[in-house]
This record gives sequence, structure tokens and C-alpha cells, in this order.
Amino acid sequence: MSGQIIPIFYACDDNFVKYAIVSLRSMMENASKGNQYRIHVLNTGISERMKQIMYDMAGDGFEVRFVDVSHEIDSIKDRLPIRDYYSKTTYFRLFIAEMFPEYQKAIYIDSDTVVLGDIAELYNHELGDRWLGGAHEQAMVQIDEYGTYVEECVGVERDNYFNAGVILINCEQFRRQRVLEQFIQHLHEYDFVVTQDEDYLNLICHNHVLWLDTKWNMEVFGEIPIAESEFRILHFIMVSKPWHFRDCRYQEYFWKYARMTSVYQEIVDVLDAYTDEERAEDVASCDRLLQTAVNETNREDNYLKMVKEGKISQDIAKV
Repeated sequence: MSGQIIPIFYACDDNFVKYAIVSLRSMMENASKGNQYRIHVLNTGISERMKQIMYDMAGDGFEVRFVDVSHEIDSIKDRLPIRDYYSKTTYFRLFIAEMFPEYQKAIYIDSDTVVLGDIAELYNHELGDRWLGGAHEQAMVQIDEYGTYVEECVGVERDNYFNAGVILINCEQFRRQRVLEQFIQHLHEYDFVVTQDEDYLNLICHNHVLWLDTKWNMEVFGEIPIAESEFRILHFIMVSKPWHFRDCRYQEYFWKYARMTSVYQEIVDVLDAYTDEERAEDVASCDRLLQTAVNETNREDNYLKMVKEGKISQDIAKV
């Protein structure tokens, strides 16, 4: 289908927007012609210089818009538990359907991605009555502790859990099913601390997912289940950051597109300034996250146990 409007959303702050710039460059280089790619950058504060860099990238069917979501965050802040570990950007994707009633569906994509295929092919998946399209989260599939955590704490099967960093949102269903409202309600019911809003999204959308081929969200993690020639979106999750680790797998794809941007040297400077101590702390943080998953699984009052004991309302819980 040609000439269609394809809404695509990033969510980032001023520190991370340079990686979104690389992701966007890769998307533009591999997109089919004839469509209108409408790029929305959800934020609560990005410098005018970074905005101008992205504005200057527009053209060839790509339009860039910056959307300040401060008002939306403020409008519900009195209904949100206060959590120091939450970055505000983790909430932003939940607002897309409500903020943009003109869209029937939309792509959300994390900034730490490189797009190697035609993003229009992802958008053109038919969702039907599915609430979103997503690919399996490799951490839950490959690491037993994480798989056990989502099954025994969240209440979602390990092979039925999606990564929320690349999703095709059925905006009509998000509005109809009041997904944002469900999310806010769940925040008060239980404090998921492992993958945070990804846990909530999987809980809310359980059994309402159109499963995308892994090639559309190939996480750089553990064993790579598909051939490199099949990659359409590379997702540099956890410590797999080319701008922090010189031995990051598939970094050549990231640097290829980084070199095409005006922020290339800034990213090189980030890599050069990153210390071995910081890299060691990154690795240690992954170990702590895994232990957190184990601890949550073993809690006597974890989410699923509380549901089974009737301590969490069944009309909110979706298990």
C-alpha cells in the first residue's frame, strides 16, 4: 500500500536522543518510498540543538515532530506511586493511543535500535482484534530464572511474553480496553521491579498479542535464534550498547549508520570516556537484576500468589 501515513514513536531524553538519531538514520536508509513516515519523539525536555539535528534529517517522506508529554505525566502524577527507580520515559508509550486518537495503529520503537529492513513492512501487519504486535522476549525464553519469574510472579508463560521495545500498537484496542487506565490501576496493586512497565504491559495484554517474527526485534542477547541475513531490527538491550562496549556484537551495524549522522563524534566520545569501572558496574547491574527476579519469584507476597489468595482484585488481574 503506497501513500499511507505510518506513525512511529520514540521516547527519550536529551542524553539518549543521539542514539534515536542513529536509529532514525538507519530507518530512513532502508524505508520504502511513497509512504509518509511521521516520526514522533515523546519527551519532557530535549535541547533545541538536538531537535534541530532531527528536523534537518526530515525529507524523502519523513517528518519529525517533538511531543512534550509533561502535561500528560502531570495529569496523572497524583495517581502514580512515587518510585525513584522509574525513568519517566518508561511511561511514555502508554500515552500514545490516548494522545493520538487519529491513529488506528502505530509503531513504538526504542532508541537503542538499528533498523535494517523496511519499517513499512512491520506497520503493514494486520492486527485484527489483537491489542499489539510484539516479538518474544529472549531473556525470558533463554534464561530459566527470568522465565520462572514471569510464570510464577507475573502470571505469563515464558514463551508468551513480549519485549516492549519494539511493538505495533493497536491504538483502537488500547483505547477500547482502557490500557492506560489498567496500567495505572495495576501500579497501585503491585510494584513490578524487574522489567517495570514491560511486566505490566504483558500482564494487561496477555493472550491478546500478535506474535511478530523475531527478525523485527532481534535482541542482542544470549543465543541469536535466526540468521544474521534475516535481521530487520537490531535491539541493543541491557549491556549490549556499542557506545559503551567495544566488543558489542553486531556493533558494525550501529557504527555504519552512526557515521551517517552529525552526532557520530559525540557518540565516539561517549565510548572513549566510558571507563572499565563503569562497564564492570553495568555487568554487575545485570547480575543484580537476575537476583531481583529470583527474589521476586520467591516472595510469599508476589503478584501471582496474592491473586491466588484473593488479595488482589480479580476484576483487575488478568491471569
